[in-house]
Amino acid sequence: MDLLLEADPSKEAIHKYLEKSDMYGLKMGDEIISVAVIYPILSNEVELKNLATKEKYRNKGYAKKLLKSLCENYKQKFDKMIVGTTENNIPFYVKQGFDKYEKTIKNFFVDNYDEEIWDGDLLCTDIFYYSKDLKKK
Repeated sequence: MDLLLEADPSKEAIHKYLEKSDMYGLKMGDEIISVAVIYPILSNEVELKNLATKEKYRNKGYAKKLLKSLCENYKQKFDKMIVGTTENNIPFYVKQGFDKYEKTIKNFFVDNYDEEIWDGDLLCTDIFYYSKDLKKK
């Protein structure tokens, strides 16, 4: 749960989507160093709800590796994966093939969280959705 909370600081929100989601972990030895949660939306679409890596393992490609594996796995049954993210993380997801802008939900973090949400030095207000065509070569 601690690792999931790094990407989504609401236990209540996490519990809501975990019920109907698949959760994956990337291990190094006996330690889980990165986690991801995939939530089915439509018969042909899933959403990456959470992706987090322990701080000491960040910027080493582990989240990228986990996400690439999940995209390969989910393309067997789904056409598209979407992700809602903060402004700071858009470049990471675009590099991973989430290159189609879908929508912005204004004031998402303000309306859905009791406390302010910070991503580094950025106060988060809006959520930005991007998608990846899983069938694209």
